[in-house]
Amino acid sequence: MLKHRIGITVLLAGTLVLIVYALLWVIDVPRSNAQEMPATEIAQSNDTCLNSLSFDPTSGGFLTSDTLMLPTQEGNNCYAWQMFIAMNWPTDPGWPATPDLAGEPDRNIDVSAWGVPQDATKPMATVPVWGSYKAAQAIFLPNAAKPTGWGVDLPAPSGCQSNAKLSGYATGSTKYLTAVSKSAINPAHRFHLSTGTLDTQSNEIMEATGGWLTDQDGNLVFFERRVGKAEFDYIVSNSLYDAADQLRVATNADQKNPAGLSLPVGGYLRRPPSEPQNQAELGAFELKAAWRILTKHPEQYQRYLTTVAWLKRPDTGECTQEVIGLVGLHIIHKTDTFPDFIWATFEQVDNVPDDQAAKPPYGYSFNNPDCTGNDCTPNQPRIDCNKDTGCKDLFPRNQPVQVTRVQQTTSALTSLNTDIQNKISRETGGKSVFQYYKLVNVLWDGSPNGAPDPEPGANAKVPLRYGTFESQDSLKVANTTMETYIQNQSCNFCHMNATIAGSTTLASDFSFLFQDAGSAKNPSLVKVVRDVKP
Repeated sequence: MLKHRIGITVLLAGTLVLIVYALLWVIDVPRSNAQEMPATEIAQSNDTCLNSLSFDPTSGGFLTSDTLMLPTQEGNNCYAWQMFIAMNWPTDPGWPATPDLAGEPDRNIDVSAWGVPQDATKPMATVPVWGSYKAAQAIFLPNAAKPTGWGVDLPAPSGCQSNAKLSGYATGSTKYLTAVSKSAINPAHRFHLSTGTLDTQSNEIMEATGGWLTDQDGNLVFFERRVGKAEFDYIVSNSLYDAADQLRVATNADQKNPAGLSLPVGGYLRRPPSEPQNQAELGAFELKAAWRILTKHPEQYQRYLTTVAWLKRPDTGECTQEVIGLVGLHIIHKTDTFPDFIWATFEQVDNVPDDQAAKPPYGYSFNNPDCTGNDCTPNQPRIDCNKDTGCKDLFPRNQPVQVTRVQQTTSALTSLNTDIQNKISRETGGKSVFQYYKLVNVLWDGSPNGAPDPEPGANAKVPLRYGTFESQDSLKVANTTMETYIQNQSCNFCHMNATIAGSTTLASDFSFLFQDAGSAKNPSLVKVVRDVKP
C-alpha cells in the first residue's frame, strides 16, 4: 500500500511540474492577440496539431524564428511538420530572375495547389523554398573564393551543357548535383565519419558513414546540402568560407567575436507575428536532401517531390540530366528555445518496409522483400576504411543496397503522420505529393541550460553539450537514406564533434559544413589537417 501511495505521489508531482512548465510557456503569450495564439495545450494532441498547422504563406505563423508549440515531444513533432510545410512551399516565381526572392514562398498559392503537379507524368514545375537556399558547394568554393550573392546558384558543371536536356522544366531552376572540387574536400573531416571520400569522392554520393546508397533500380542516390539566408549572411559577413577566418572568429583573435563561431539564433517568439518575418530573423537553417533517379518511372512522379538535375558521377565523370525524386530530408533550425538546434527528419513513405505500412504500389525504393543470399544482409556498408591504407569498395556501385529501418516508427508518430497525410490529401483533392511523406522523428534538447552566454564562446572545444537530447520514445533519430549504415546513433552524437576547417578541436556550432572550406589566406592550415591520417 505504501509503494502504491508513493507511486501516486510521484505521478502527481510529475504531472504538476508539466502543468506549471506549460502554464509558464503559455503565460508568456500576450492575451491581446488571442485569435492568433497557437493551441499550446498541455497535451498536444493530434487534433491540436492539425488545428495549429498553418498552410497560409501570408500568415506570421507559417515559417517562424522559434517554435510556437509547447516544448514537448508532441509539440516538437508538430513544429517539425510546420517546418516541412513551409520549407516545401513553392518559391516565389520571381526567383531566380530576382535573386533576393530566394527563400521567399509564393504567397499567391493556396493549399489546394500545394504539391500538386501540373502534369502527373512530368516533374514539378516549381521549386520548394529550401531548394532556392544557397547550396553548400556554392559557399565553400575552391581556393576559398568569395561566394556569389544570395539567390545566385551554381552554373552547370563543365561538360554537362552539351548533353541532351530533359524538357518540361522551368528555365533557371535546375539543380546541379556534381562532384565538389578536391580543394574543397577535407579527407579528415567528420562529415564522412569513415573518411570514405579521401579527396576523391564527392559529398553528393556519400553518406555520413558507410559509403554510397544504391536503390533497387541500381541507381546511386545523390545528396545536397542547403543553407538559409541568416546563416549564409553570417558566413559571408565574417568571411567564414576561408578556414583562416574561421580560426579568427572561433578564437576571437580580433576581439570582435566573443561568442566565437556562433550561428545566428532565431528571434524569441511565443505567439505568431502579425506578418511574415524577415529571413534575417529566422535564425540558422540547414537542410540536407537525398534524391533517387526517377527518369524512367513517370508513373511514380505523383508520389514524389520531383525536380530535374544534372548528375555528374565523381567516379566516372559521366554527366546526365535526370528527373529525381526526394526520398529523405533533414531540417535543422537554431532557435531561442533550441540554441543547439531542433533536428527533424522526413522520408518518402515508399523507402523501406515499416511495421505499420502496406507494401507500396511500385515496390520499395531500397528494399527487396524477396531478396536472399549474403548480398541481402541489411544495411551493409559499401566501403571499408583503414587509417593506413585508405578505403576500398566492397560492392559494385550499381548493386542495390538492402535497407531496413532499425528504429521502427512509433505508434504515436504513425498516428500523427496519418492524420496530417489525410489532411493534406483532403485539402488537395488527393493530388499532393506531400501526402506521401512521413516524419521519422525529432531530436530536441529539453533543457539546454548548459549553453554559455555568449554561446558557444571563444575557443569552444568539441564536444559541445548543452543538455540532454530527447526524441519520440527515446529512439535514435536516423534517416534510412542518409544514415543507412549508422542507424543506432542520433544526430547529436556526431554533430557535437563538428569542428572548423583546419582544427580537430575548435567547435563549429554543430555544423559540419565549415569543414569543406579551403584557405587562400593560409593554405597550409587545411593541408596540415588533411595530412593527418584519420
